[in-house]
Amino acid sequence: MNRKILATLAFILLVGLIHAQDKFEMGLKAGFNSTSFNTAEDVSFNNNTFNNVKSDFKSGYILGAWSRFHLLGSLSLQPELYYSKKSGHTEFEEGTEETLSYYSWDLPILGNFTILDLEVFKLYGLAGPAISFRAKEKAEFSDPIIAPENDNSNLLKSTNWNLQLGAGIEVMRFSLDARYEWGINEISTHKDFERKTKALMFSLGYRLF
Repeated sequence: MNRKILATLAFILLVGLIHAQDKFEMGLKAGFNSTSFNTAEDVSFNNNTFNNVKSDFKSGYILGAWSRFHLLGSLSLQPELYYSKKSGHTEFEEGTEETLSYYSWDLPILGNFTILDLEVFKLYGLAGPAISFRAKEKAEFSDPIIAPENDNSNLLKSTNWNLQLGAGIEVMRFSLDARYEWGINEISTHKDFERKTKALMFSLGYRLF
């Protein structure tokens, strides 16, 4: 799966370089996120029912690359590919907790539109879908009663569709943006354990060319 992602991105970048060298940009990015695996208040899990479930945010990171194809006027297409760690904390009841980390390759396909373009800096907005391909996951439980019956079972699905909305500023070759991401589909593999992701992300980018 990861090879397919890399091959797809490489093809997109190659086409852009060949057909639109004067309208193509590429760079690197790194940042951090604060994620919650938003869980329903009442869930059933491993033959146990929990009420008043609470979901809290935990920090993670992103590291990867971005590209930009200038389309028309202030509008650009901005595909990205980055490796991400998203972690969340869930409290089922007092003393019964879960800390879950989701490692994935994320592929956002965003619209980038310039809001304000000055000589010193540029202000832009971002919006579009993003898909996450699971690389691995790690779960830690405070009580074995909520641990999976099979340690090798996956708690989260292999793909997760999201929407991203944000804004940023660009100064010379550097960019800084903030985004909010919320999951579209249920990510839990357990039918009675509803949960979706939501995350706040901050990243610093550097334009290579």
